[in-house]
Order: sequence, then structure tokens, then C-alpha cells
Amino acid sequence: MELLVADDLEISRKIDKGDDITVSFKFIDETNLLQINAILLKILSRQGNVFLLETLITIIREIIFNAFKANLKRIYFEKSGVSITDTAKYNDLMSCFKEDFLYNLDGIRSEILIQNRYHITVTFNRPGKEIHFSVFNNVTIIEEEYKRIRERIEQSKNFQNLADAYNDVYDSTEGAGLGLVLMIFLLRNSGIGADNLDIHHNDRGVTVSLTIPEKLNTYDIVSDVKVRILADVESLPTFPENIIELQRLCSEKNTTIDAISDRISRDPALTADVIKLSNSAGFVPGKKIVTIKEAVKIIGLKNLNLILTASATRKILDNKYKKFEVIWEHCIRVAYYSRELAKKKNLASLADSAFIAGLLHDIGKIVLLSADPNVVNIISEITRNKQMRSSSILEEISIGVSHAEIGGLIANKWNFPADLTKAIEFHHSPLNVENDYRILTWIVYTANMLCGIETNKYSYYYLETDILKWLKISTLEELKAFHESIRNNYLNHLSLMG
Repeated sequence: MELLVADDLEISRKIDKGDDITVSFKFIDETNLLQINAILLKILSRQGNVFLLETLITIIREIIFNAFKANLKRIYFEKSGVSITDTAKYNDLMSCFKEDFLYNLDGIRSEILIQNRYHITVTFNRPGKEIHFSVFNNVTIIEEEYKRIRERIEQSKNFQNLADAYNDVYDSTEGAGLGLVLMIFLLRNSGIGADNLDIHHNDRGVTVSLTIPEKLNTYDIVSDVKVRILADVESLPTFPENIIELQRLCSEKNTTIDAISDRISRDPALTADVIKLSNSAGFVPGKKIVTIKEAVKIIGLKNLNLILTASATRKILDNKYKKFEVIWEHCIRVAYYSRELAKKKNLASLADSAFIAGLLHDIGKIVLLSADPNVVNIISEITRNKQMRSSSILEEISIGVSHAEIGGLIANKWNFPADLTKAIEFHHSPLNVENDYRILTWIVYTANMLCGIETNKYSYYYLETDILKWLKISTLEELKAFHESIRNNYLNHLSLMG
């Protein structure tokens, strides 16, 4: 199965001419969504608004799934021999709808595809400086449905935070309420504006359209949680004096391995940490490092400097928040995958930096988890239920800052190298990073996505098309084989390390 859009050149030509680009389908799956994402990315790239990609993908997916669900409802009601306008039977039938249809899409796929009556068409165009897209489905919406949608939209404009919206609007029967709230939050907080969303219906069907203006009406989101987080970051202590001294020694030309080893050995906790991190990175495949002198000799002073940075970061955050262990296993895995990715791309000089970047990519999550666990749990649940590509966009609209941004702030405070800082800050939005820092960021992004796939957090189809091209991967089979090779190397490494 092809992962990449088949006709990139034709799509690019249409965008440049200002022609409509349409994608039509009866059954929505990840291949359709991938194509839509790729088209959107090309349009945003030409506008210089790639930073809107995650926001717009989230909005478009929600609109498409709502349209698809509306079509499914019609098919289900027709199959059951009940008119969708029959208010007496509507609620009873909807109680079975999710179980019979919505949660069984694979089982009814062929049945849906046979239905020639219902379809969805997504249209993109770029008239002048604006971007316009619409989603059309050929169902006749009943007045009660339209009224409910309008009420939800107006209600959404009154919510001040995501937690209130989640608690008050969540609809377990049809589930559309929260999605509409999310859309309004995203439109408002991204600067696009909720007034640029229109819903029209007639006897032909329903059209949901959105116009992205040339100039966004952005504003800074200030929440109590954000204020608390920024204060926390500002109050973080500097690195311990012994770490600073060791990093200084590592940069001196005349420093000897014996001198460095001796200095580290005076601190048993640091000694254990350096040995552990050195083994985790797999500097010598199939060999376990057991002494500090051996570690320093094998990894080199440059890499030791990076490991000292990782060790100090973990110690400070763990002492302050007591949450690091929650994500440490994931960070170790992402770190190893990042190193393997660098080696597979013949970027040996970046392999060790990639390990550290992967190890520290989620440092902002520690601060976020500690600031407001309730909000974090809500964001996590919505991300999972809505099958969103990452939690960052919800963090931004509900708190005003994402865990990736928080990580970037911490990295800047502690004067991390620029490429490391950027990899932390943009590991969920890799297409937004400056070209000079692209490679390391793309490596960490890919490693994190592959780890997320293993826990069913993400799908293979969520990976950015441009990054798959960079990896020279064009099919699902190639991507799975690539992933499996890295995963097996990691599992073998764990086995050897005991």
C-alpha cells in the first residue's frame, strides 16, 4: 500500500494555478486522510503558514469524521427500516448505532462502499492570499440535527477552558459535542477565528467550509497553569557545580581521561548514572561498560559532555517534580531509536547527539504533569479518543503552552546546544523547525512516533509525508520493515545489557 501521494506534481500545479483540488470518497480511512494532509501541507508551505498544519489537520479530521458519521447514520437507519425523522425511535436506534456500526467499520466497509448514494467531497483552493477548504456530504440534514449543531457552536464560544468544556459538553450518545468545542477552541486560539467557519445545508446536502485569512488575529493565551509553569521554569536551579566543572574539563585541550574519570568517581551517584546512560546508548554494540574509566574512554569527551547534560537535567527535574520515572522508559527507548535512525541514515556523526536529544525530548512533560494532572489526563483522553496525532495542540489551546515548548524553555535556560534545544521544542511539529536544525529534529520526531505506534498512541499513517520521503520510504511495508529492524535491535540490546 502506497503511503505517499501518487501525483505530487499535478497537485502542486493546481495549487500554483489556483485551481480547485478535490478528494472524494465513500469510506474514510487513513490513506484518504494522508492525502488530504499532504495537500494541506503543500498549500500552507506556499503561504508560509506551516505552523498551522497541526491545528488545521485536527479541524479537518473532525469535520470529515462528523460528515462520515452523518452518512453512516443514514445507512444504519435505512438498513433498520426506520426514518431518521422518527423522533420516537431515534434515541433507541442511536443507542445501538455506535456498537453496530461506528465501532465496527472494518466489518461493514464493503457494505458501505456498495452504497452509491452517500459520499464525501473535500475541496481545497487558494484564492489570492486566503486558503479555503470545504467538506460536502450529500445527506439531507434534519432540522433537529442542524439546530443541535448551531447550539453547540454557540455554546462553545462561552467556554473559557477545555476542562469545563469536557465536563459540560461531552456527549456519550453521539459524541459530536466535544469535537465542535475543540474546533471552536482551535479556531479562536490559532487566530483564524470561529466566524470563518460556515455550515450550510439544502436539499442536496451539507457543506462545512472554512476560510483561513491572510492575517491571523492571534493573541497570547494566559491560564493559571501556564503562569505556574513559566514561574516553575524560571525558578529551576542551574546545573550543580560539579557538573559545570566536569563540562569545563571536557572542553579543555589538555584534559586527560584519567583526570575526568577520577573527578566523576568522587560522586557515586553520578558514576552510576554515566555508566547507565553509556550502556543505554549502546556505544559499543554487544558490550557492557562496567567502569567509569572504560565509559569515558569509549564514549569520548564530547559525548561525555552530552551525557553529563542529560544526567544533570534528570537529577534536577526528578528532585523537584518526582515525576521523571513516569516517562523515563519511553525517553530511553526514543533515545535508542534516535541513535539507530541516525546510523541508518549514514549520519554517524549525529548518532550520539540524537541519543541525547531523544533522551531529553520530553523534559517539558514532567513540568506539565506536575502543574495540573487533571488537565493533562483530560488532554490525554481526548487525544486518544479523537485519534489525534499528538497532544501538543490541545495543550496549547487549553493551557497556552505545550510540553514541547516548555522543554524548549528549559533547554534555553540551561544553555543546551542549539540543535538539541530545537529538537526538544519541535519534536511534535518537525516541519516548523528552521532548516539548519531539521535533521536532528526529524530524527527525534520519527523515533518518538515509532515508539508511540508500539503503544497504539499513533498510526503509521500519522508520519509526515516529507519525512518519509527523506527516509526514502514510500510504502507501508517498507515503513513496517524499517521500524521492525530498529525495534529488534533495541530488544537485542536490552537482552545483552541484562
